[in-house]
Amino acid sequence: MNESWEGFAGRIQRLNPLFELGRGMEVGDLKPHIQTILMQVLLNIFYSELNDDDNRRKSDIKYMVEEAIKQMKLLADDKQIDRITSGLLYQGKEEYSKPFEALYYDEIRQSWETQTFRYVTMDELYTNLEMGGTIVYKLTDVAQEMIFMSREMAEEFSITIEQLYSMQLIKNGNFRKATRNLDHLISRVNRLMSGEYTFQKEMINNPKVLLIEEERQRADNREEIERQFDEEKAHFRTISSMIEKTKRRNEEDDHIQQELFILQEKIGHTRQLHDRFAKLVIQNISYEMKLKAENPSLFWENSLVSFREHIYENWLMKEGVQSFDDVESILSPLFSPKNEFILPMDWIWGEQELVENQMIDTVLEEEAEENLIPMRVTNWESVITAWSYVFQYLQTYGEFSLTDLNTLPLEIQDLWFEESETLDLWMMFDKKPLKVQVLHRNEETLSDEREILLYKLMNEYPQFQVFEGSKLFTKFDHLAEPFIWYNTKITPFKICVQEEKG
Repeated sequence: MNESWEGFAGRIQRLNPLFELGRGMEVGDLKPHIQTILMQVLLNIFYSELNDDDNRRKSDIKYMVEEAIKQMKLLADDKQIDRITSGLLYQGKEEYSKPFEALYYDEIRQSWETQTFRYVTMDELYTNLEMGGTIVYKLTDVAQEMIFMSREMAEEFSITIEQLYSMQLIKNGNFRKATRNLDHLISRVNRLMSGEYTFQKEMINNPKVLLIEEERQRADNREEIERQFDEEKAHFRTISSMIEKTKRRNEEDDHIQQELFILQEKIGHTRQLHDRFAKLVIQNISYEMKLKAENPSLFWENSLVSFREHIYENWLMKEGVQSFDDVESILSPLFSPKNEFILPMDWIWGEQELVENQMIDTVLEEEAEENLIPMRVTNWESVITAWSYVFQYLQTYGEFSLTDLNTLPLEIQDLWFEESETLDLWMMFDKKPLKVQVLHRNEETLSDEREILLYKLMNEYPQFQVFEGSKLFTKFDHLAEPFIWYNTKITPFKICVQEEKG
């Protein structure tokens, strides 16, 4: 048999769970994103396990799904969230709780076989059904394998996560696997140390590298880095203590004693590497602070604009120019010491008044058209994108405070300042309550800005049509203090929704 068939069935069985993740789910517009959402949820459950966090019930997983969707700037209704949650727990209808199935080709038997698997299963350690508790879930070996496969490709796990995972393995008695995991940790520390040595040489040979490698500058948060290293050292002490306790509990078992001895040796080696790495990082931070103290002018230059670097090399040479007029406008100030005449302020105001008079003067209509200041047009796409997060909260929780925008990603917060109408609309909701009746009306008939916003939102996001017939009103907390958001003083009242009574 061709060597390409060797271990073929095993390979496909490892890949099938990835292929089947989210497959067949009817989730509308979320379908292209379903695997990404579910992978984030699996990682969330994995981290909860590592930290002995038992918030892994179905309701918790539903919350993880909801948070992942919000973080990815997607929109979903309760039906879609429920479908994604149940689609991770079982295949098909809930009452059957069927495992997932996938076909694979067995090269030995030369036949097609059916593989069954689950992504999550009951965690017996935290589940207490006899006392009326609900099921706490944990990842199956299949799901863990998916996490580790992605880890090998992305190398995303930090030293702390590797340590927590080793603790979990030791706690569960998987000493050999814990030893193998320490090999990953050793490899990671070695790679990080290599990067630090390279950065140290670059700083010595060319201090200006600190202007380029801004993300490597850590002098400002040295205390936080030292605290992290102390925390990792504490984890190593915990692991050593766990090994000692396990050795005492299994004094009679020579096989376990041997595995623990190997694990202990590996821990000692890893701790030494980690201590060397920590010293190297702190040494580099100290050297960085010394460079900044001794050569302040070196870093001031970063705020100046260099014609050669910023204009000529970074723009003209890279981008080119569309016309010679651009070149002239750049070069003429360099060769002409005479500045252009600037109108006095009172002349400028006078010019504005003249424009207004020309607009009124119908006799000089053609001349007026040339001098008219173009009207500013609201970018409603930006406005409704910003407000869609508010109504998503209203749909889920029934109320929303502007202070909650602080929890959204910065790029979403920035949307609130692209158009002045976005923030102005917030204050308009402080008027009398609004009964939503816009769905079957023409936009031209709407006079209330709030109704125009809702009309556009419902057309762009059909899931918001559920607000039709509801009442929107504001609620003010008299004990709440105004807060400053992007240098704007905000009164933190809440917008609430009351559903129409049948």
